[in-house]
Amino acid sequence: MRVSRRLFLKSAPGVVGAALGLSAQFESGTARAQAKLAHNVALYQDMPKNGQQCSTCVQFQPPDACKLVTSPITAQGWCQFYAKKS
Repeated sequence: MRVSRRLFLKSAPGVVGAALGLSAQFESGTARAQAKLAHNVALYQDMPKNGQQCSTCVQFQPPDACKLVTSPITAQGWCQFYAKKS
């Protein structure tokens, strides 16, 4: 089957646009996955500090995750981004 030059040129921008859109979605998903900080960058420790611990932080996601720091973390841990739940 032959595709005319005119048909090819009319459909090319749509195909390229769709490909770029899909590519951007995959890249943004990867960027979100890499956005969490390493334990050493967050100054994470496995024990509380001055009465502050992950289980009372707004960033904590039970049982062993955090919105900002890479897993695993403990509920009794602490990092410099601690923010008490209200």
